[in-house]
Amino acid sequence: MVLIRYLIASFRVKQIICTASLLCLLIPPPTWATSWRSDIQASQLNFAPSYEGLPINGDFKEFAVIYTTDQEGEPEDLSVSVLVASADLGNSELNTEIRAAKWFNITAFPEAKFSCQEFTTDNNGKVFAHGELQIKGYKKPVTVPFSWRLLTTGEAVMRGELMLARNSFSIGSDEWASGDQIGLAVKVWFDVVLNPINPSL
Repeated sequence: MVLIRYLIASFRVKQIICTASLLCLLIPPPTWATSWRSDIQASQLNFAPSYEGLPINGDFKEFAVIYTTDQEGEPEDLSVSVLVASADLGNSELNTEIRAAKWFNITAFPEAKFSCQEFTTDNNGKVFAHGELQIKGYKKPVTVPFSWRLLTTGEAVMRGELMLARNSFSIGSDEWASGDQIGLAVKVWFDVVLNPINPSL
């Protein structure tokens, strides 16, 4: 009699476990978006104007990137802010010059921003962020292509490259506006390491 009761109890326990397992399969898991923040110490934002056809490589020392993906890892939002005064062309005279009103005019416009909520992806997995770039009070539509890769360390890497026209933002006005000596096209490229922010349900 005891054996029969034991077998019946065991059978019921197995039924409960099987039912619970089935419900776990039928009920979708909770979903959340994940935000990522750039690690400034491990990241680079470079730019290169040209003088008489030769590139002058520089970088921005202070900038921040916030990137948000949905529960499937698809991009939702990208925002970039850059402290323009942190631009460094490797020469103190050039650094002073580009801060002036004819160039970045950092007194009136200390920050450059890029914001995006529209993304497309090509067949190779490259992401294209279709957003708005604001520099020196001018706002222009800009598409930023980049690759996105998760690392085994839990970090992620965002890399990309694009060309910008400095005259679209009135960078280099008056005698510098023609592009005869200093070219109008400016190459921008970045290698950004991001850390996950606590996911929000």
